[in-house]
Amino acid sequence: MSSSFSLKDHRAYAAEHDLMFLAGSPVVYHCHHFNLFLDQTIDDALGSKDGQALRISAAHEFARDLLERAVTRVRADTPAERVQVAQQLFKAMGHGALSAQLQASGGTARGSFTHYGFTWKEKYGAIVRRRFGADAVAAGFLAAATEVAYDLAPGSILARETNCIALKHDHCDFVIEPAATPAAFGAIVGPEEHRSVAQPPVAGLFEDKIAAIAAGLRDFTAGVAGDERGLVQAFGVFVTMHMAGYYNRISYDAARAVEARAPALVGDVEELLRESGHVCVFNTFGGIMLSPEWDGMVGAPGEDPTDVIIGCVAIARALGFGHWYVHEYEPRKRLVVRASSTYESGYYNTRHGRSTRPREYFLQGAVLAFMQLAHRVQWQKKPALTQPFYDSLFKGEIPCKMEQSKSLQCGDAFSEIVVSSKG
Repeated sequence: MSSSFSLKDHRAYAAEHDLMFLAGSPVVYHCHHFNLFLDQTIDDALGSKDGQALRISAAHEFARDLLERAVTRVRADTPAERVQVAQQLFKAMGHGALSAQLQASGGTARGSFTHYGFTWKEKYGAIVRRRFGADAVAAGFLAAATEVAYDLAPGSILARETNCIALKHDHCDFVIEPAATPAAFGAIVGPEEHRSVAQPPVAGLFEDKIAAIAAGLRDFTAGVAGDERGLVQAFGVFVTMHMAGYYNRISYDAARAVEARAPALVGDVEELLRESGHVCVFNTFGGIMLSPEWDGMVGAPGEDPTDVIIGCVAIARALGFGHWYVHEYEPRKRLVVRASSTYESGYYNTRHGRSTRPREYFLQGAVLAFMQLAHRVQWQKKPALTQPFYDSLFKGEIPCKMEQSKSLQCGDAFSEIVVSSKG
């Protein structure tokens, strides 16, 4: 093996589309609040057993694509070298630390500070009793690592969590074994598939400021990787570099499953998927804009809501969400954000074809949250981003409404979110 695997050496942006790739596999940054909320949404939609199965399968599928690309990049040829790359990658991406003993027939692994189990315990452990493990992503990652290490067929290995930090165990333990029925995975969704849906970038309002801030944030995050625990603790949250396909598959598979068997309920699931955008923007975007690093690079948000809108769009680009831009903005009345690329659209159109209606749920929820942060947060007072504060902004009556009028998923030249005041 030529060298160990580092994120800095293998992270790349498709600059024209503001999409991020690790070793050529699509990735984005998201925080633990978003990760935990989205996983719970999937379990609420499908039930805990089916939800967990989907989440493990999605992590398995997209970790396999990432690991295949990664071991090729660093010329890791032996099983031991490939397992080492997998452990390095998991830790560097902020998912915790894994110690795995793997063979072609399976094996065992122990996880320390696994992102989902650890952060679930930190956030909910004192108030909620959990009944099953939280680390579906780690389980899927271990199944993929075993297959890649020993050149096994995709879907031939299964991993399950037997102990979990979220269940008050000291560590997370996993058993890896041959799958009774091999899993079938979908079409690869890589850089070319995303580019085939993305459109040429457009310069919107405030473009120079947005582009400069996004570039600064990309430079700042270039050297960020998991600490000795395998966690990235920054901006008041635990951050992960995560497989974009994981988020997309669990979201769209869950929504489509509910739509097929209980059409009357799909709206509720879609609303929760939109709320994941609120959760992300409030916690991650809010944490970034309240941070000393943001103050030094951009300046603390003041009374002008335009500065918050500019900051939010720049952060979205820097996190790999796509080329979002401001098409119209009238403070307190109307915001129109367009996107010539999104991490949702390339996946959806590759896996499901052209949609009959917009389904970019994260984009929808995030842009609505931009207006909330711009006009309902007193940034000068440095507010604490607590759950009660979140509830005051996003629970109950919201003073603006959101509509997605255009979508790349539907064959339009751009995706468009219109948020307007109800007053």
